[in-house]
Amino acid sequence: MKELIITLLFFLTSPDITFGKDQSTSLFEAGNVAFHDGRFGQSLTNYQAQINEGAVSAPLHFNLASAAFHDGQLGRAIFHYRQAHSLDPRDKNIHHNLKIARDEVHNGSPPKPGLWQRLTGFSTLNEWTLIATIPLTVWLIWLTAINILPDWKKRGAIIRPLLGGIAIILALIAIFTLRNQTSYKWAVINGETVARFGPVKASPDQFKWFDGAEVEIDRVHGDWFLARDITGRQGWVHSDSILRPGS
Repeated sequence: MKELIITLLFFLTSPDITFGKDQSTSLFEAGNVAFHDGRFGQSLTNYQAQINEGAVSAPLHFNLASAAFHDGQLGRAIFHYRQAHSLDPRDKNIHHNLKIARDEVHNGSPPKPGLWQRLTGFSTLNEWTLIATIPLTVWLIWLTAINILPDWKKRGAIIRPLLGGIAIILALIAIFTLRNQTSYKWAVINGETVARFGPVKASPDQFKWFDGAEVEIDRVHGDWFLARDITGRQGWVHSDSILRPGS
């Protein structure tokens, strides 16, 4: 039943995106055809090639995640569902499928969003930037107007600081949202992975993280990452064993 839901959502999601090259569009369509035919590995290859070319969209990550789920690559599915969610945080299909994928993780405990994420997570960074731009633009126009029309100074005694304050608050929200979204502290375990005591292969094993476990990155040492899950377990994993944004 879970696979059926994901398949239906895959085809109900429209690839409503404009790409800079016809080749990118054809890769997306070829990925859709391969998915429909049950060739999930080929579908993944097409979608990933498009991402490697620089294409970014919620439908692209959503479709790649759905193909990965059907192909048995749970960690990859969760990673791309989360990428899709960051680009379109209000999409119900993404929320639904991410929950389904997380439910499949062995002993998995999805991370809990922090306070800032709960307050700002309903909008994308671009939306927050646009929201902040509107009162800032009006404020700048008003400042220009009162210099040209001195009689407006009295009228703007309340409006001017109010608009300025709103613009500053919204600009700060956009800045902190940018910082939060580009910190790249989160990662997804890609395949069953051994967590080690130190950042070398010869280091003793601590425990295993299962495919799809979601972690936070606390430290980086070369190609090794000190990861921590929601339960507080911490261990070193190699870069080959995780998927993280910006890598």
